[in-house]
Amino acid sequence: MYRSMLVAADGSETAAEAVRVATELAKTLGATLHIANVWRSDEGGAAGWARISVPYPGGAEPWSFAETQTEAMASEARAKGVSVQTHVMTGFVVERILATAVEENVELIVVGNKGMRGLKRVLGSVPNAIAHSAPCSVLIVNTT
Repeated sequence: MYRSMLVAADGSETAAEAVRVATELAKTLGATLHIANVWRSDEGGAAGWARISVPYPGGAEPWSFAETQTEAMASEARAKGVSVQTHVMTGFVVERILATAVEENVELIVVGNKGMRGLKRVLGSVPNAIAHSAPCSVLIVNTT
């Protein structure tokens, strides 16, 4: 049961909680954890094809910052004994998360519930789009 899982991480507090939950679940199950950071999309849009904006401190180059941020999350998980693979990508968030899930044959996708309330829920959110299109089980972590 869930030998391989993927968590979507974009540097937000919501994603940090999803990573924390995914790390604990992966540790408990002895699963491999894939941490996917889709840091930018060239086009915005509705229905979960949202633009992800990463705040780059001190003018850091965006790609380098995303890699550093993702590796820091992976290091924390590895320190807890979890096998981790990282994926830093650019493009449409939902499309890239789902493609990575298929490519890596993951059995569970973990996402935070960011955008699942208010107007974003009506217009479309990343967690909602993933839940409706995923090739595997999805855990939406309540981060409020």
